Amino acid sequence: IIECAVDPELQELTNRPAVQNRIPGYSTKMGFGLHIGWGIEGAIGSVLKIDATYLSPNVNMCARLEGATKQYGCVMLLTDAFFDKLSHRVQRLCRRVDRVTAVGSNVPFDLYTYDSIRIPDLDTIRQGRNFWERFPPSTSPE
Repeated sequence: IIECAVDPELQELTNRPAVQNRIPGYSTKMGFGLHIGWGIEGAIGSVLKIDATYLSPNVNMCARLEGATKQYGCVMLLTDAFFDKLSHRVQRLCRRVDRVTAVGSNVPFDLYTYDSIRIPDLDTIRQGRNFWERFPPSTSPE
């Protein structure tokens, strides 16, 4: 996520005169919805091209969360089911933003986000001083 925000190729594409002339002030923004659960993978397409698709209420939840990042003004939203799987050190970096009930459900759940105070430069990320090295998961491979 951080690499996307500082990627020079993406910035070059966004800042092209043709793009800025057509859509003044255009910038690339990404949102991520993180949830956990089962899903079914299937192939769709034709004899010329086949793509994978994923179906389940859990996949739909991720899509809804991604859309909601715009409303909440954050880059990522995590459900409490996903949040509960994070290590305690990473959980402390997250912030609860709301308690909601999804359409078609009567069970409320908490939403969390991770607020990045500053975006490290791309060289720092490539040298290995990144978020996950500073806050590794508490689970072991055993």
